[in-house]
Amino acid sequence: MPIYEYLGKIPKIHPTAYVSPNCFVAGGVEVDEQGAIFDYAVVRGDFSTIKIGKYSNVQDCCSVHAAVTPTIIGDYVTVGHGAVIHGAKIGNMVIVGINSVVLDGAEIGDNCIIGAGALVTSNTKIPSNSLVLGNPGKVVKEIGEDRLATIRMSAESYNQLAQNYKKIVGKT
Repeated sequence: MPIYEYLGKIPKIHPTAYVSPNCFVAGGVEVDEQGAIFDYAVVRGDFSTIKIGKYSNVQDCCSVHAAVTPTIIGDYVTVGHGAVIHGAKIGNMVIVGINSVVLDGAEIGDNCIIGAGALVTSNTKIPSNSLVLGNPGKVVKEIGEDRLATIRMSAESYNQLAQNYKKIVGKT
């Protein structure tokens, strides 16, 4: 498994979590129960710490790094393919869209969708229940109750996918 100690910092992976054998996880990283890190993602907790919450997933080719500030990813978060999270705080029940970027000191509230390709610049505060689109990312509308089910379903479906892969990988 691609989990590495870095200067005395050892990643803590919950036994129910899935970490692909094709990703890189190092340093002060914690993956909570039912969390998942998929193929070719890089999760580096060398300068500071990274926390990935319950039922949250970091998809293929993502980069998650902790800079001066820790990176905190809440519960039931889907980090879409190719996204970058760098020294930011992501609340609970969030989708960080494909190829989006969330930079140092940014804070994303609960129940948000950061649209594909959006750029959330450093120190930006996104209130809960927001849909963010564009470069730079701007709140374009409030998320309704109907979208909350979609956010949760995304995290749960990726959890099922991760558990399936965990069974397959365990057999090879």
